[in-house]
Amino acid sequence: MTDIVIDQIRTVFLGWNFFRDLDFVVKYGEFSWREMDATNPHGLLNLTKTEPFGYNWTETTSNSSSMENVTGIFSSPGDSADPPVALGTIIILSILFIFIGVLGIVGNSLVITVILIDRKMRQSVTNVFIMNLAIADLLIMISFIPDIIQFILNRGWLLGVGMCKFNRYILVTCLYVSVLSLVSVCIERFVAIVFPIKAQILCNRRKNFIVVSLIWYVGFMCALPTALYNQVILVNPLQNFSLCLTSFPTMLGQHVYKFSEFALFYFIPVCIQIILYAIIGKRLYVSTSELHTKFQMRKDTNCKTDRTSDTIKARKGVVKMLVASVIVYTGCYAPPQVLLFYNAISNTRFQETWEFVAIVHVIAYINSAANPILYSIFSQNFRKNFKKCLKCICLKSKDKYRRVMFDSTMESSRMLSGKGSQKTTISRL
Repeated sequence: MTDIVIDQIRTVFLGWNFFRDLDFVVKYGEFSWREMDATNPHGLLNLTKTEPFGYNWTETTSNSSSMENVTGIFSSPGDSADPPVALGTIIILSILFIFIGVLGIVGNSLVITVILIDRKMRQSVTNVFIMNLAIADLLIMISFIPDIIQFILNRGWLLGVGMCKFNRYILVTCLYVSVLSLVSVCIERFVAIVFPIKAQILCNRRKNFIVVSLIWYVGFMCALPTALYNQVILVNPLQNFSLCLTSFPTMLGQHVYKFSEFALFYFIPVCIQIILYAIIGKRLYVSTSELHTKFQMRKDTNCKTDRTSDTIKARKGVVKMLVASVIVYTGCYAPPQVLLFYNAISNTRFQETWEFVAIVHVIAYINSAANPILYSIFSQNFRKNFKKCLKCICLKSKDKYRRVMFDSTMESSRMLSGKGSQKTTISRL
């Protein structure tokens, strides 16, 4: 009886059968579960035709024997020799997804709010790019909600083909925008610190608006293949279980897309940021001693020296914060990149388990939730404004609560006084 209850909890709580079916997908090589497109960029989970079987969706629908082979294995996932998934692991992963989602939505909303409210922060070119990054990350967290619900309920994709294409298109666009925003912030900091005179000409509001618009345009254009090739695909005919997945017409198209994506939105951006932040770091840390020596040689310039020291500290803080963002991004998307190249150059494909797939999802999801935490750690301005914003929200909610309580008390007293007056009238009669 206990075993039956546990199996039911597994099935309802987090897609037990779905992940058992996933083991078939990985082991028998019919599809590549390398990429499920829930966090599509950088080779993350996107169902496609793969070698050695060269499986073809169109051939499957027309070839009954091929389909019978697939459904034969799908039909009895419970009879497979795979070890059962631990209930504790299932619960922990679900809690992780929900926790990261809430943290990311609240954190990125706070970043956007404090930049919009604070005029001083709004005037900073760096903060405009940070706000753009926060908007992209917030949309990523929201776009991921259908996948989290699917992950927990084990119902497959229920929102139709149109929503599948739209959801994935927005998700991938925002991931590209997120990367390009990080690169833009890096270039802006490089110009401001290494070429401060040119920065006044190059980094103004008008040009800033053009760069942000261009980032979104490039993101939308580069994500078009996702909108074109995403479909709702039936992966388990017996259970009527469908997923929103990307299926390219040819393996060549798939390889061109994935390796272009790797180069344009992972390798090149990471290289640019490493080189520029190395130059910025060298400039800041080397010039610190020179500036102090220069100003200390002059008399009566204590105020100037202090101001210079504060400026250098502030710049170092911003650079540390941005470097931390780059490190988190690089680390979160490193596993699928390594896997992409391993599968490309190795004779034997890496056999992913469902635990591996789920953990890669969690790590990628962390990237969009981590930036607000990094801002709180490294930036005094963000930390101070976060506290102010949260305090205002708490005070407003307290005021609303008091008003509601006061109104309900007044209404109760009116009702009691009304009843009292009615009783007095009746007694007089």
